Amino acid sequence: MDFEEARDAPLTIDFNFQPLPDTLNVAPVDFNLTAGITSLESLNQMLDCSPNGEDYMALERASTRVDKPFSVGHIAPFARSRVSWSIEQLKLAPKMMIEQNGTPWQHPKLYEEYMPRSLQDAYATCALYAARNGTNNEMITKFIREHVDELASSPLPQQPSEVLARAHAFMLYLTMLVFGGEVTLHSQAENLLPLMDEIGDALLPYAVHTGDLTTSLPLYPSTTARAAWTSYIFRESLRRTVLSAFHLVTMCHLLRGQLNSCRDHRICGNIVTVSAHLWNARSAFDFAVAWNNTKHFVVKELDFTEVLRDAQPEDLDTFSKMMLIGLQGEDDIRGWFHTRGGIL
Repeated sequence: MDFEEARDAPLTIDFNFQPLPDTLNVAPVDFNLTAGITSLESLNQMLDCSPNGEDYMALERASTRVDKPFSVGHIAPFARSRVSWSIEQLKLAPKMMIEQNGTPWQHPKLYEEYMPRSLQDAYATCALYAARNGTNNEMITKFIREHVDELASSPLPQQPSEVLARAHAFMLYLTMLVFGGEVTLHSQAENLLPLMDEIGDALLPYAVHTGDLTTSLPLYPSTTARAAWTSYIFRESLRRTVLSAFHLVTMCHLLRGQLNSCRDHRICGNIVTVSAHLWNARSAFDFAVAWNNTKHFVVKELDFTEVLRDAQPEDLDTFSKMMLIGLQGEDDIRGWFHTRGGIL
């Protein structure tokens, strides 16, 4: 199945965890965004809810993780609508990596000149993962397990580019461990979750650094456009990776039947640029033309207000859709696309 077919295929989620006893009085898990996307607490409210009938969506304040087990029977339809689409995109990440050299959070040109060893191994593992069959599945599963253990046991590098590559490798491994259908790998996936948090925290100081362009780019000579494009590729990949790593960890907890409180500091100060035209530019020239002639949206702390008000469907790429659907639900975003003559 290619990406176009995958995008149009019916969404299916395998929530593979034990149901809670029917005798338990558990309210349906829903993520009502009562504060709106202009509030940092919106993400907390999306992920953390109270069964109290009078204060159903009360935000539970805690500095440590709060696990709340539940079963698929207690996930309300609206809550599912905020995770189903993203889970399908996450499942495609290993295939995207080997076919497009990138993912929604990693620019295809990021490692064009140099790919750190940690990501080289993950890249090769993605190829093996895509080639699994009944004959080689056990061998490839062993290969994945050994490479994950090796990377997890190595110290965290100091250079931001190396840390970013480590994050990308771990995210690819985590999608393979969680969505590969091998129950024996699930415990290994659980062990990666705190490492993903550690890497996200290490990248956070760089993700909140701005350094964004504020002027138009000359088309000739191309030196300035090339420098701006190179800077954009690294900057936006890093910013998207911090949010996507957090998003992936949250999805993994959800699939384990747990909700955990969000860390506001992971979102505070975060900035991403929403523009499919910039992200999909194939050259410095294309990037400069898109920068000068198309509107791009600077989203701060997950406030998509301006995007929803002024953007067009062609402005949004997969990453933007994942974030928006997570915040507002698939029906709302499908409706937003429809009112503007587009299709999600």
